[in-house]
Amino acid sequence: MNTRKKTKLETCQDEAEYEQAQRDLNAASKEFVTEFIDCEGDVFYSTYTKAVNSIHTLERCEEIMAATKVGDEWNLEKGVVGKWRYPHLRGDE
Repeated sequence: MNTRKKTKLETCQDEAEYEQAQRDLNAASKEFVTEFIDCEGDVFYSTYTKAVNSIHTLERCEEIMAATKVGDEWNLEKGVVGKWRYPHLRGDE
C-alpha cells in the first residue's frame, strides 16, 4: 500500500473538522443538561441521541487527526486515512 504524509491542507481540514465537532458537542451537551434540569431528570431520546452522536463524531475526529499518513485504504490502527477523504484538496471532485 502506497502511503505518504498528510499535507498541511489535509491537516488543517482535520483540525477544522475537529473544532466543529467540539462546538457541536458543546451545543448538544448544553441542550442535554438544560433539558435534564427542566424535565427533572428526564430527556427526550432525540436529545440523548444527538449528544451521543456528537461524542462519537468527536472521537472519530481525534482518530483521524492522530493519523499522520494518507494511503490507498483506511487503516487507523497504523495511522493511515484513505486518500478519498481529501478529494476536494486534490481537485478530484
